Parts: sequence; C-alpha cells; structure tokens
Amino acid sequence: MELFSLKGKTALVVGGGSGLGQAIAIGLSKAGAAVSVSGRDISKLDETVKEITRSGGVSSATEMDVLDNGSVNAATRKVVERSGSIDILVYSAGVHLKKPTLEVTDEEWSRVIETNLTGAFRVCRSVGAQMVKQGRGKIINIASLGSFAALKDAAAYTSSKAGIVLLTKNLAVELAPHNIQVNAIAPGVFKTALNEKVLVGERLERILGNTPMKRLGRAEELAGTAVYLSSAASDFVTGAVIPVDGGFLAWGI
Repeated sequence: MELFSLKGKTALVVGGGSGLGQAIAIGLSKAGAAVSVSGRDISKLDETVKEITRSGGVSSATEMDVLDNGSVNAATRKVVERSGSIDILVYSAGVHLKKPTLEVTDEEWSRVIETNLTGAFRVCRSVGAQMVKQGRGKIINIASLGSFAALKDAAAYTSSKAGIVLLTKNLAVELAPHNIQVNAIAPGVFKTALNEKVLVGERLERILGNTPMKRLGRAEELAGTAVYLSSAASDFVTGAVIPVDGGFLAWGI
C-alpha cells in the first residue's frame, strides 16, 4: 500500500546494532527506506547492515557516541552528506540499571539519564535542525512501560523513560510548524538476546500474568508501528505515545 511506503526515504536508527533497534531498522528497510544505523560498536552495526543488504536493502553504518555532542553532530553530517537528507529518525539507544534506588550511585544514575534521555535530546536536536532545513521529517523515540509506571529497582531507567515521553511531546509541539511529526513507541516486554536469560521463572510468570496476550513480544513486531509512524499514513499524528505491549498497560499494573 503506497500510503505506508518508505521508498525514497532515508532513515537513521540510533542503537540499530542489536535488539529492538535492529528489528526496527530491518523493518524500515523492508518498507523501502535506505537505513543508516549508528552506535558505538561498529561490529554490531555492520551485522545489521549485512542483514539488510542480504535482503536487497540499502544500508550503512555510522559511528556515534550519544554521550558526546560533537560525535552526534558529526554523525548527522555524515549521514546527510552520504544520503542528502534524514527523513526518519529512530532513537533506540539505551541502557538499563536494575538496583535498589537507595544503592544507586551518582555515576550510575548519570550514566542512565545521559544515555537514555540526554542522548535522545542531543540526537533530536541535531537531526531536528536538519529536518527543519528540509521542511519535513519523522522522529520516533523509544519509550517504555516504565514511562508510565514504576518498575522494581529501576528508578533511573523509569525516570529517563518518563522524560522521553515529555521530550517527545514538547518536540512535537515545537516542530509541528515545520512539517515534522514526533512520536514515541512504548514497547512491552520483548524477548531479545540481552534479556532472554533473565526472563525466566517467577519473573517471567509475573510479566505474563499482567499481559492479556500471555506472551512476550517478538522484536519484529515493533516494525509495523515504526513503519506507520515513519510513513505518510501518520502525517496527522504527532505527540503520541503508542504502546506495543500485548495489552499490559490496558490491564493495569
């Protein structure tokens, strides 16, 4: 369906080297976008590039450290120089910290907030300025169930993800006059290589007990929502946060 096609579009997926970011990058490519993935680990980025190109897509890797504003701006310039524009931005970089709040150090708190929230701000600021020049763009930030409710021993993480929601809404309002839509996706619990070893036993039972669909998400199931928010089908949607969680938030916590 043409309304959902991303042919002729360039996407930048920050954190596209693994997990949910990688799945989104592959999904955007299948919809027709040329996809640049960025992060600090070039070897992981190269794996995503290989996966996309094996399927006939167009992809490239761009090194970016979201903790360094100079690195963010340099990566933005490289993508624009290579592709001519950045039509779609997905911010999926993030770290998690599971630790009782009273035991969290200043350094641990800062690392989570800097990566998950301040990093998103830096990238949205850099790429958003380019989109203003273009007069168009789509920005998708990755939020969380923890944007809306407490998660056990995860105060730094949930605080950062709650901030993502308001950053998204503020950018949506400010950038609307420039034909830029800014939205967020709030994934539920998805099985990835990073968490499959801890999603077992009582913890898994508790998650499934609060999920009406009674299963974990599959990473590729985020792709449809990302394609929708990247396409012309969502041109009148901005400032929204869409849960993709098997009904977790609808049921209540």
